[in-house]
Amino acid sequence: MTAADQTPTPVPSAILCADWGKASAKRAVYVADVASRAVRRVPGRNWSLAGVLDEAERWTSTGSVLVSFDVPLGVPLSYIEAWGRVSSGLATTFLDLLELTAAMPEFFEATSDATAWRLERPFFAVPPGVGGRFAYERAAESLGVNIYRRIDRRTSANSLFIKSGIPGSVGSATCALWLELAELLTEDRSFRVWPFEGSLRTLLMTSAVVVGEIYPRAAYATALSSATPASRPRLSIAKTKPAIRLQAITSLQAADWVHSLGVSIENLADAARNEDDFDACFTAAALLRCVLEGSPLDLAASTATQAEGGMLGTGTINLDLPEQGFRSPTRESSTLAAVRSSRGVLPV
Repeated sequence: MTAADQTPTPVPSAILCADWGKASAKRAVYVADVASRAVRRVPGRNWSLAGVLDEAERWTSTGSVLVSFDVPLGVPLSYIEAWGRVSSGLATTFLDLLELTAAMPEFFEATSDATAWRLERPFFAVPPGVGGRFAYERAAESLGVNIYRRIDRRTSANSLFIKSGIPGSVGSATCALWLELAELLTEDRSFRVWPFEGSLRTLLMTSAVVVGEIYPRAAYATALSSATPASRPRLSIAKTKPAIRLQAITSLQAADWVHSLGVSIENLADAARNEDDFDACFTAAALLRCVLEGSPLDLAASTATQAEGGMLGTGTINLDLPEQGFRSPTRESSTLAAVRSSRGVLPV
């Protein structure tokens, strides 16, 4: 390891976390203000990628800004390799692929028949009935493609190519963001995309705005767990249930790291009100904790990085441990959280 490799990753002035949906109304943005050690909701509705980047520019006067989206940024390595077999050098990285989509009018259109799956039309809707997803997996495998990235398998995430048909599908939101991102990949842009254009350390030192991927399910444990990163498993939260969201927020208010580091978390009523705000709030809190504690934001780079990308926040959980489910706090801890919170008791 060289001296340069040992240099700590620069601390961003702010971290924007955007929970993304296909419809602009299903999007929420929270900011972790590093200097003031605060997490708060960014006012706004009907967010676009350009709008989030404009907001990021507002924070660049005091340093670089990290912008994360709850959307996959990257594709399976086997998918890029399949493109290489079709046409050498056509697409060797994820960003190459995005630039190519302008010449593939059907790229973002979903199929519902597995026999129609092909490289230039990879997104699909899982058809009803038994074996619908498996049929697509086999269709992709016939072309040498596994529809899951390595990080997807390690975090139990759905394939980014699935647009609908099963709970938790992310393909529609993925397409919405990729379409916007592809249009903004100009030579004179002010942002860079991690990890395709460099290490997080390098990009934060050389770029005003750095865009990356976050997966809330990989951030919950960092926001709530008191365990060390090596013994911290992933955490699932039944966020669709309002009572569970409120209980998780109560636990966040009472977390030791929040108080020991002097962190304030605002707009918690908004986070309790809907899943979008909840995820944006928790990812912002998790990444702020990483920065303040000096923990790694990302896993070590691999040979698949230029195709598959990575998830910010996965450097502080142990992906080899079985995922745990969130357990509601006791009555005593709930009362303690209400007393310790500077914002008072949240509405039920």
